[in-house]
Amino acid sequence: MKKPGEPVEWYEIAFDRMYPLLYPRRDREEAERVLDCFGDLLGDAEPVLDLACGNGRYLAGLLKRKFTTFGVDLSWFMVERAVGTRRLRGKVVRGDMRRLPFRDGSFGAVLNMFTSFGYFAVDMDNLRVLHEVSRTLRHGGLFLFDFVNASRIRRQQLLDTERREKGYTICERRSIEDGRCLVKRVEAAHRRTGGTFEYEERIRLYDQRELATMLESADMVVSGVFGDYDRRPFVETESERLIMVCERQ
Repeated sequence: MKKPGEPVEWYEIAFDRMYPLLYPRRDREEAERVLDCFGDLLGDAEPVLDLACGNGRYLAGLLKRKFTTFGVDLSWFMVERAVGTRRLRGKVVRGDMRRLPFRDGSFGAVLNMFTSFGYFAVDMDNLRVLHEVSRTLRHGGLFLFDFVNASRIRRQQLLDTERREKGYTICERRSIEDGRCLVKRVEAAHRRTGGTFEYEERIRLYDQRELATMLESADMVVSGVFGDYDRRPFVETESERLIMVCERQ
């Protein structure tokens, strides 16, 4: 619980009631496609934790594939949407990824999908997330880690976009600060009422080498690297995603 006077962080705003409007394509259909491609890597891992599980779209796909699964997310709104699905009741808890509410060695695999990392301004907090993943994994357990390709983002021209969703005009302006942080300023204005919603996303950009070093410090080694949700090889200058398959030592 926040102390009086503590600032509200961007991720506490972004993953609340406006999230379905701002990210309408982050749905179960996409999760199904990703699990069709990567699900075999999980083997017979039991149970599986979806770290930053959101509304439970990956959890639903894992349950469909007969995995024992659990999810954790900081957002009350997202957790409530997840547990609104009967099959997910009792399988999702609210928690901070820097202090996971699970015992050591609880899981055979952990998933962290769609850039659910790098949210914290202090590098040590982001590193702490990886240490928590390692702590809650059994030795030999798998960590499937899906992040943006920071090297590509730094090279490309960042475009501002404008689109319409369900009565809102949504403007997104992107920039990079100090070569270290991807910033997206979001403004959603309702076309009829004129009401507006604004916030600023900030993702710490880590490249492949930095992440490999961080993972190693958390007793995890990278066994495979892919560049997209179709499991194509990672190419630093071209790939949209950086998807790392890691093993707990």
